[in-house]
Amino acid sequence: MLMIRDLFLLRPTPYFHACENRWASFWVSGFLILTGVAYGSLVALFQRAIGGDLKGIPVADIPNSILFGGNIVSGLLIVFIAHLGVTIVAWLMARGVGGPGGLLGLYRTTAYLLPLFFPALPKVALTTVTLDRDLPPIPYDTTYTILGVAGVAMALVGYYQAIRVTQDVSPGRAAISAGLFALFIGSLVLIF
Repeated sequence: MLMIRDLFLLRPTPYFHACENRWASFWVSGFLILTGVAYGSLVALFQRAIGGDLKGIPVADIPNSILFGGNIVSGLLIVFIAHLGVTIVAWLMARGVGGPGGLLGLYRTTAYLLPLFFPALPKVALTTVTLDRDLPPIPYDTTYTILGVAGVAMALVGYYQAIRVTQDVSPGRAAISAGLFALFIGSLVLIF
């Protein structure tokens, strides 16, 4: 059984849980839904706070139910698609360091990484809202950046543990896989 002390997700135990427990698919679904709702809600909050318009309609004129509902639905879709992409990249990196692959185990364990990424959600949502806008400095932007870096760092530590558990490779190979994963994701971020 998954213990409270293991929910920190920086230890290997939760990733064994993801691979071996019959209830892990419910946890995976819960992590995906929770992340999608949180991301969509943050996007809606930042849209409301910054103002402006969406497709020619002022944000102030959009009811909260429509603004939040639409962003939550799109947040769920974005998180689901991003999770599939991250799983495929993790599989490629795992195979690259000599691991067996095991797509199902990687699918489950990468979902367990989502709570570690939560501190980065405000920065990601704010970037989504402010993309292609010329705005004055955003309050707390530095704080969001620091939280974003912390969230990504924790997710990479969790990724390392997930690769160790699912691929049964040496610590050095798991570190190489985590480094390659970070390099690939970082190059995608630089494109935007």
